[in-house]
Amino acid sequence: MYRCGAVVIARDESENIRLCLKSLRGQTVKVFLVVVNDGSLDNTGDIALEYADVVVNLPRHEESWAGRPELATVFNAGFDVLKEMDLDYLLISGADGVYPSNYLEKIIERMSRSNIVLSSGVIKGEKSSWMPRGMGRVVDARWFRTVGFRYPVNYGFEAYLVYKALSEGRKVVVFPDLFFESRRRTSISREKMYLWGKGMKALNYWWPYAFGRAVIIGIKSPSSGLALIRGYLSNIQQYEDIKDFTPKFQKRKLLRRMREVFYL
Repeated sequence: MYRCGAVVIARDESENIRLCLKSLRGQTVKVFLVVVNDGSLDNTGDIALEYADVVVNLPRHEESWAGRPELATVFNAGFDVLKEMDLDYLLISGADGVYPSNYLEKIIERMSRSNIVLSSGVIKGEKSSWMPRGMGRVVDARWFRTVGFRYPVNYGFEAYLVYKALSEGRKVVVFPDLFFESRRRTSISREKMYLWGKGMKALNYWWPYAFGRAVIIGIKSPSSGLALIRGYLSNIQQYEDIKDFTPKFQKRKLLRRMREVFYL
């Protein structure tokens, strides 16, 4: 039997967190559950105590850290608990994720067969992407330990882990037939796109790739597309260890896509 841990971060999530934690407690694979209560003012922490093995309570900060480097420190507070344990796999979630009882078992079964170090399913109602989501993400704990068992405190830290794995020749997979729910719809805003652009710059996205994403977003929301470009053009510290890999990977990915389109 695989040894599994889970980290759930939560900030004022009393309306959502109970369903999330119940779904993780109901997994067919036993999970050591850690909740990081990020300074909640409601009873998020009390609900977490009903289900979690460990609750980490952080001090309150008034501003939102969504999309910012500081959010990595919230995840890391949970990782710090689990890094001392002998785990095989780690699930990472926000408090709005709700998972079918066999979600973790199915992902682990596929990961262990194919030497995959990072994967996720797909949120119901959303399009599948090639990159595993931050929520519902499952990581090979042994590999995670080789990269520090933590997120770097920089923009784009969730995507960093994907590119880091790929740069080492590791497998990263999204399973489009494995679904979970989010009780909060994914939304686009100027602020979110601005921070996303900063993440792209930190990851050293190939500029045609970044500008292409901005154009696609700008078709629906011109102001959001411009905000992404503003973020991408910011002066942001880049990840030196994947700086050369990321644009090369994106160029290869674009070329493969072009071949698929032209040969159809």
